[in-house]
Amino acid sequence: MVSKKFLVGIAALFCAASVHAAPVALSSSLSLDNYLTTGLSQNLQVDVNSLLAGSGLSSASIISGSLTVFGYSAADYGLTSSVKQLNYSVDRTTTDCNKQGKCKVVKDNFHVKQFNAKYSDNVVDQMEVRTGATSASDSVDEHLVSNTDSGQIEDKKKRTGSENGGYNYFYNQDINQYDAYRGDLSVELNLDALALNDLVADGILNLTIKSLLGQFNISDVRLDFVAQDAVPPADVPVPTSLLLTGLGLIALATVRRRKA
Repeated sequence: MVSKKFLVGIAALFCAASVHAAPVALSSSLSLDNYLTTGLSQNLQVDVNSLLAGSGLSSASIISGSLTVFGYSAADYGLTSSVKQLNYSVDRTTTDCNKQGKCKVVKDNFHVKQFNAKYSDNVVDQMEVRTGATSASDSVDEHLVSNTDSGQIEDKKKRTGSENGGYNYFYNQDINQYDAYRGDLSVELNLDALALNDLVADGILNLTIKSLLGQFNISDVRLDFVAQDAVPPADVPVPTSLLLTGLGLIALATVRRRKA
């Protein structure tokens, strides 16, 4: 009869040879403030060697990964229509009372010079990211329209020929409209075979960020990846050989038992 201890030992060795280190999820980030405009691109590298060494791993242990690039497009306003001037006058009537309680109606006149202008950024900014043989892009999707109304009194003169007194005010008014596409940009890529091989070779991932249209700032680059030390210990036989050896020993023991 085959010894139970012998069978337990074979099973234990087989299990030990089959055990590999559990996958480790790691992440490396770069904080940037790089500005790109239409047609310009920038090559960047993400080096994860120090991160791997801190976990007792090497670049050869990387098995998968994904790359995410973040950007932001602020409005780049330009004057899109000529400044229009409108002149008009407005009367304002108020009641003025002195310390004795005697009141009179005062009429002021506002001479207004109104300037109207429109500023816009109608370019839908677009960012492209490429690594390995794969590329992807993202466009801004926030359309913002706003208006401002400001002004100041440039001069005032006492009205003459009027029993109600009052002043002539000379007022300049600026009314501006702002119309733009702006907002966040985000591109995510899973590392293809070419990019993964690039990263595994030396622990450095190469990527290119390009402005297909418009202008934006690159704010962050993040590489998320999974590493696993899958090399079996040198003094433990590979599972298939060990299994065959164990089965052979069991068969031999069975044959000897039958002959006996």
